[in-house]
Amino acid sequence: MTTKGTEKLSLEIKRLIKAPRDRVYAAWTDPAQLKQWFGPEKVQTRDLVADAHVGGKFRWDLNNSEGEEMTCRGEYRELEPGKKIVFTWAWDDDETWENHLSLVTVELSDREGGTELRLRHENLPNEQSRDGHTEGWNSALDKLEKFFSK
Repeated sequence: MTTKGTEKLSLEIKRLIKAPRDRVYAAWTDPAQLKQWFGPEKVQTRDLVADAHVGGKFRWDLNNSEGEEMTCRGEYRELEPGKKIVFTWAWDDDETWENHLSLVTVELSDREGGTELRLRHENLPNEQSRDGHTEGWNSALDKLEKFFSK
């Protein structure tokens, strides 16, 4: 059940990725591939750990566009090969995220010409965070599209 308040602090993005579902899934779960595209433009990944199994950890160390060092952490909650990836998402060293956990769900479906990717990021701490994550995820998905057009 979602209430109006939680919907307000969630985002959803759909994209057609010109690649088969299993390749898109691998791009999200294989650390070597993830490091090649993950994160928005103008953000530099320092390190990325993706131990893609239920209960496995996700950690992304980055420098943002201002050069500030940041870390995002999560845990894989659900993995359905070729279909679905669910993981928690929280930022370290940000008081807005203190004791706060959001949830990212990536669903993959066959479509003519490739894979429909549906990304939902729920339970963000505020509208500013939702808007920033919408921009960030759109930029990251642009990079994912380019990753498959190489």
